[in-house]
Formats: sequence, C-alpha cells, structure tokens
Amino acid sequence: MKAPNSLHMDPAVDPAATATKFWNVASVSEDEGEIILYGDVMSQRPIDWWTGEPEPGLYITPEGFMEDLAAVKNKAHITVKLNSCGGDLYTGIAIHNALKTLSGNVNVVVEGIAASAASVIMCAGDTVTVYPCSLIMIHGVSVMLSDSLNIQDMKQLIKGMDASEKAVAEIYDAKTGLGVDTLRNMMTKETWMTGREALDKGFADALKEDEEEPSMSMSADRKVLYVNGVGHNVEGLHNIPGSIPIQKSAKPARRPAANMRPTNKAAKTEGGKHHMTLEELRAQEPELVSQIEQEARNAAQTQTTDAVTAERRRLADIDSIAASIPDQQLVHDAKYGDKPCTAQELCFRVMQQSAASGQQFLKNYTADGAASGAAKVGAAPNGGTPATKEEQDAADIQAVVAAYNASKGGTQK
Repeated sequence: MKAPNSLHMDPAVDPAATATKFWNVASVSEDEGEIILYGDVMSQRPIDWWTGEPEPGLYITPEGFMEDLAAVKNKAHITVKLNSCGGDLYTGIAIHNALKTLSGNVNVVVEGIAASAASVIMCAGDTVTVYPCSLIMIHGVSVMLSDSLNIQDMKQLIKGMDASEKAVAEIYDAKTGLGVDTLRNMMTKETWMTGREALDKGFADALKEDEEEPSMSMSADRKVLYVNGVGHNVEGLHNIPGSIPIQKSAKPARRPAANMRPTNKAAKTEGGKHHMTLEELRAQEPELVSQIEQEARNAAQTQTTDAVTAERRRLADIDSIAASIPDQQLVHDAKYGDKPCTAQELCFRVMQQSAASGQQFLKNYTADGAASGAAKVGAAPNGGTPATKEEQDAADIQAVVAAYNASKGGTQK
C-alpha cells in the first residue's frame, strides 16, 4: 500500500471534470443493499499527462463515493463485493471508515483478491466472507518520492510512515486480535493468505465452499494477476503464491461482468455504474481485441492504399492530356489547386474557357471590322463590285478561320 506525501508531484487535474465511477452501489431490496468495489484504490482517477484525458482502467476512488453510500445507508443488510490489489493507503482508510459508519450489518465478500489497501477496506466488514482460493495480502507502507530530501526530511517521512503502519496494524488487530506487533511483522514480510488461511488467522469469518470459486491466472511475465477476469498489476510484489496457474495468453477464465451487477435482477441501481473500458475488454478477451485491432489496421491500410492508387491515377490521367491544353495554369489548378479535379472535369473546364475566349474573339473581330470600314471595300476578285450574299458569307468564314489560326501560331487543317 502506498501512502501519499506532499513531495509527490501529480499532473494537473481539472477539478470541474466529472469523475467516472468504477464502483456500483445498488438497492437490492427494501432491507438489502449491495456495493461492488473492483479495481485499484486511488486518491483520484489518474489523468494522462499529455492529453489531459482520464486513464483507462478500473479505479476505486473517493470521488462521489460518500454521496453514493446514501443509497444503502439505511439498509439492514449490506453486501460489499471486493476485488482489488489495493493502492493508496489513505483512500483505503477513508473508505474503511465510511463503511464503518453504515448502520446495517456489512458483509464483505472477497470475490477474488483483497491486497494492500484493499485488505484495509475488507476489515470494515462486520463479517468477511472468502472463497477457499480467495487471496488476502498485507504488507508495509511504501512512499513514492520525486523531490530532493535532507536528513530531517527523511526522519520526518519515516515518522509518518511508521504512524501509518501502526494505524493499519490497529485496523487489522481490531479484526483479528493477533496483536499489533505480530501483524506489523507479517506486514514487513508481505504476507499472502488463501481464503482458508485468512479464516484461520481471523481476517475472515466465513468460507464459501458451496459456490463457484473465483478464477485466477497469471500472465506469462508474472506482471498481471487476473482475478474473475479483472487484470491487476502486481509488479513490485514479491511473495505471490506460486500455485496460481500461468496462462500463456493471460486470458481470464471468466468474465467479470457477472460479478459487476446486483445479484437481484430486479434491483434498482443507484449511484455510479460500471462501464466497460478498453482495458477491461482487453483483459477479458485479449485475442478478440487483438483480432479487432488487426482488422482495423488492415482496413485502414487498404483504404490508404486505395486512396494513394486513386490519386496517382488521377494525376496520371491529367498528365496524359496536359500537353494539348494551352493554359497550363488550368493543369496546375486541376492537380494541386483549391478545387482539384479529374481529367474529365479538366476537359470541361478547358471547353468552358475556350468557349468564352471564342465569343470574346468574335466580338472583338466584329468590332474591328466595323471600325476599319472593310464592309465598304469590294473584294479583289470582282474588282470592287458588290459581292453576292454567298460570296460574302464564304469570305467572312475564311477570315475568322485565318484569324483563329493566326492566334494559335500557325495554320491548321
């Protein structure tokens, strides 16, 4: 269990942000209530340093927890389903004390594991119920530091850690009666207990032998412990029982969803609700998540390849007609402009530009002819005598063709 200290620097957290709740408080019946606590015990949900977004995962935090307890505070019987590797000590003590204030009989059921700070929460139960293969772990206080310290700082810190450890030992002693010194010695050694061993030592009061036991497995690197489908990071822990089976795929044997709901289907759920995160789904179905991610990558790669191929084809089609287009700015705009287009659309743009240019040319030509007085001059072949209508039309057409050819730099046939 980790005790927070003023020297540990955390990323800034927006206090106005709504905390996602990873517990469930439910009113099962008029006299019964249920509280489900799965995940790491944290003073607040961790925030990604770079994005400012909440980190995925299961977390038991005090944010809103006290308000949600109002749903069960007047129930005669309250069941707390616990599955946690612990975490922040002071949060664990705060939740322990909050559960102790409930007026009804509190039965804590260790559905998988109650380690570190979670074992402190466990001891709030008037009764603690375990399965034969449930795991309980107690150990000494540790502190995460990120600052420079002098001797006096270290002495003060050690005093604080010693006081915290005494407080935890007192909580354990109130439950077990083993004595503070004995319990502190067990904490120093990082003591792990099965459900039956916890019962023998007084940490538990009842053993569930007539129901399906929680499923447990370890990842191949022994860094993740899966209990009822929930992954717990156990790096830094030393005496984990070697009897837990190793799964090569680290795939949980059973989904936790069945344990994350009130036992009574008609129960009215109040307070925070559990919403599955990507990490939970990955813990439950790692092969399925891997398959979905691979399919998504393949689809994205295919889309990218198709898009690149289509773009290359578009540019190649434009290049194939670019030499025949007088205005090269049209070609550039078609390739890279604000409104890029295909080769077919480029041809239409060229036709539009040519039509506009032709109309302007004819208009200018007519105006020039009128201004020159050419209409009053006879053609050379008839010696200046007025031409017939057919002759004049032929001469006009020939003049337009000649002028157009001249504007293009040569004669075309």
